[in-house]
Amino acid sequence: MRERIAILVCWLTLGLVVGLSWLFALRHNPVAPPPAPSVSVAAPGPEARPPGTNEAGARLFREQGCTSCHALGGNGNPRYPLDGVGARLKPDELRAWITGTGPAAGTLSAMVVRRKARYLELSDADLAALVAWLGEARAPAP
Repeated sequence: MRERIAILVCWLTLGLVVGLSWLFALRHNPVAPPPAPSVSVAAPGPEARPPGTNEAGARLFREQGCTSCHALGGNGNPRYPLDGVGARLKPDELRAWITGTGPAAGTLSAMVVRRKARYLELSDADLAALVAWLGEARAPAP
C-alpha cells in the first residue's frame, strides 16, 4: 500500500512540475499570431526605413535568419530590436556587431560570437549591403 501511495505522490509531483513549467513558459513566451502572408517577415515597414533601400541587404537579412534573434519594423524577435540602429552606430560599428568582432566581441557572449562568426563567410559585397541596409534603419515615427 505504501508503495502505491509513493508512486502516486511521484506522479502527482511530476504532473505539478510539468504543469507549472508549461504555465511559466506560456506566461513568459506569449504565442504571437503568424504574420500576414502579404507582409515580408524580415522587411521593416516603411516607417522604419526610407524608400530606395538596397534590396540585397533586405534579402540577406531575410536569408540569414536575422529575425530569429532581432526585430526590425515590428517583425521578428522583439528581444533585440534593430529599429534605429542606423542612427546609433557607424557602419564600421555595425559590421563589428554583425560579425561579432572588435569591441562587440567583448560585449557578446561566447555563444553569440560563435553564431555570428558565420557572417564572416559572407562576401565583402554581401556584408557591405547588409551593413548599408541596416544603416538605413531609423527609429519608427512616433
